[in-house]
Amino acid sequence: MGYVENSLSGDEDILIQAKVHWAVILWPVVFTVLLSPLLLPLIFTVPWLIATLIYKATTELAVTTKKVVGKWGFISRKSIEQRLEKVDSVTVDQTMFGRMLGYGTVTVNGSGISSTPAKFIHDPLVFRHRVVDALEKANQ
Repeated sequence: MGYVENSLSGDEDILIQAKVHWAVILWPVVFTVLLSPLLLPLIFTVPWLIATLIYKATTELAVTTKKVVGKWGFISRKSIEQRLEKVDSVTVDQTMFGRMLGYGTVTVNGSGISSTPAKFIHDPLVFRHRVVDALEKANQ
């Protein structure tokens, strides 16, 4: 079980769980392949590739019936658990390539927390809509 599943209370369900988009590894793979005949640049590109694979594998972001939950990192960890009634807004930033490929940065803004962006989230607008839906249901 992951961080999100372990953070659930007894009467809480996951509404949506965001995934990190495959594009997070695009540039590290391109540079590693292009520079593979040259040994010196590989000293930089291989760790970059490994770091992005770790980010993709260890990032969790979800909306439950009661809160927004996020976790980033492997050795050093950053996490957020924001109750829905304390969420002020969810910001989505997408570059041109992000819009074309379907990824973006999602930032949950709320009272009592510092804004923590989750980068390269697959379908960020869908995630934001699920947060808004959950907020509306929580307020009813």
